[in-house]
Amino acid sequence: MMRALLALGLLGSLGCKRENVLFSPIPYLEYVSIGPNRVPEYGTVQVVVRYRDGDGDLGGQADGSPDLFLIDLRDSSRFPEGYDGILRYTMPRFHEGPPQSIQGTIEISVPSVVRLDPTNAAEPFQLEVYLKDRAGNFSNRVRTEVIYIVP
Repeated sequence: MMRALLALGLLGSLGCKRENVLFSPIPYLEYVSIGPNRVPEYGTVQVVVRYRDGDGDLGGQADGSPDLFLIDLRDSSRFPEGYDGILRYTMPRFHEGPPQSIQGTIEISVPSVVRLDPTNAAEPFQLEVYLKDRAGNFSNRVRTEVIYIVP
């Protein structure tokens, strides 16, 4: 009898945890901002995105691999040797414990932006952002507005 009550109690608590998941376990991003609108060459750009994740498994990849990606959308034929146009970041673990819906904002600093064409007085610059959770799920991709890199 006691064993049956314990099993029912565990099933009830598992059911409650399930009800607490408000979002999909696939991470979702929403673009917020990029700035400044005109950044001096070798300056820093700030990108802000909102995230939500139904099981809270963002950041802290077991192997330490990158999990936040920003793709430089400029003409890749102009990229310097050794630059593939993808900026990779390793995020800290966002949540510890049992699966739980989480949401918030991520602020990303992109330092030392440069013009690919030094003759261009105001080079357009745009990024695409996405992330990967610890289960290997990739978020949707969001694009920033276009800003300009100036001398």
